[in-house]
Amino acid sequence: METFLLILSLILLAGVWSAHLGNRLGFPVLIGFVAIGMLLGPGGLRLGPHVPLSAAQSIGYLALILILFEGGLHTPFDRIRSVWKPALSLATAGVVISGAILTTMAHALLHLPWYAAALFGVAVSSTDAASVFAILGRQPLRRRLVDVLEVESGTNDPMAFFLTILLIQWSEHGIGRPWSALGYAISTFALQMAMGLIAGAVIGYLGSLANQRIKLDTGGLYPTLSLAFALLSYSVAVLLHGSGFLAVYTAAVVMGNRRLEHRHSILRFHEGLSWTMHIVMFVVLGLQISPARLGSILVPGVLLAAGALFLARPVAVWISTIGMRFSAAEKVFISWAGLRGAVPIVLVLTAMLSPAYTPAPMLDAVFFVVIASTIVQGLTVRPLAAKLDLLERAPSGDLLELVRIARENAVITPVEVDASSDLVGRKMIEIEFPENTLCYAIVRGDQVIVPRGATELQAGDHLLILSDRRNIRRLRRLFGAERMGPAEMLP
Repeated sequence: METFLLILSLILLAGVWSAHLGNRLGFPVLIGFVAIGMLLGPGGLRLGPHVPLSAAQSIGYLALILILFEGGLHTPFDRIRSVWKPALSLATAGVVISGAILTTMAHALLHLPWYAAALFGVAVSSTDAASVFAILGRQPLRRRLVDVLEVESGTNDPMAFFLTILLIQWSEHGIGRPWSALGYAISTFALQMAMGLIAGAVIGYLGSLANQRIKLDTGGLYPTLSLAFALLSYSVAVLLHGSGFLAVYTAAVVMGNRRLEHRHSILRFHEGLSWTMHIVMFVVLGLQISPARLGSILVPGVLLAAGALFLARPVAVWISTIGMRFSAAEKVFISWAGLRGAVPIVLVLTAMLSPAYTPAPMLDAVFFVVIASTIVQGLTVRPLAAKLDLLERAPSGDLLELVRIARENAVITPVEVDASSDLVGRKMIEIEFPENTLCYAIVRGDQVIVPRGATELQAGDHLLILSDRRNIRRLRRLFGAERMGPAEMLP
């Protein structure tokens, strides 16, 4: 147990350090965790835990729930409305087109039966938003492209999972008559998407309502509450024969677009979980891979990876965005920014655990596609955006860095005006605040007053004072006779 915890802690520490370094250098850090898994796995030092395929699949499902939920929390409704047509087309027709091309290539290069080849083709057709934007980092990409890629990646996972389950069912029970099979596919797809949307919307609304109405004793419980509703949305949707992953994404979008208590804490909590789950999934992939096996499919694996990057994704993008007013440069970038991440790994594990699965090097082939996508696209997607002139002018300084500076130096200090205070009846303009200090609100009973210079203070007023933390001593001298609360850092 101690050895396992030591290895786990070192992996997570490496993840935090490499994420920081990779963002500065533009290097896709997730690739290193596959190498760590391979090094610790049965083909390496044999120090890592044995992770059965069923356990790896369960970990993968949990990882995708948390990754999709985090992405949905950051997706405003107005951005979905502006790009829902191209995003939906890419998430449906794009997945089918890309899957068909990669199915043909897998059948030819790996000599897989059509069923196994189709499972592989569908698995590697789904993109991963977290990988894309972890690599894009600080680049001020055009807003429309960001929105399309985010919404597409949040909605193409349910499509890929639906096709995978459908193929598994057909392999177990047979297709039957073509028209009957097509009707079953359409009706099942409609049921899964409808129930996923409904379950996600209802549970997302209930989650936001619980967040607003339940007064918890500590702010640290609010992220736990949101996590509970993320898991609830998936499980309820699946029990109703809907798409659990679509429900998770929908619930997160609904919650993220409503008022949330302790929003900042909730967002940071789920952002950290998403990163952790990505690290875990890439390590798990590495644990399942034996370097000795990779050599046997090196040539077909590289060809499949090249086909996914240079043929399947571009063809799918150009066809599924016809008539949607994208320039050639934008289509090229959308094609190249469709990075693969944790989803193909989980889908292939699902296929390998199906009763009709026949031994095939599917997981090793997925390794080539995911690694090629992470390295080749990850290292070139930023320069490509600049080369295609798809970057917008933005203020100097990264937004997160500016927020960090503000949070480290700005404090909010509450001051209560007592009935016997000398401040009663004085105007705000008469108070000599320290430099870089502002009283931005006065809470008077159940009213919030935005103070002006002529605003007179009354007994019982609560002043909320925003200042630099280095002014705390001067504020205490200024309001020494008043009831001052502790200076709190910005959330």
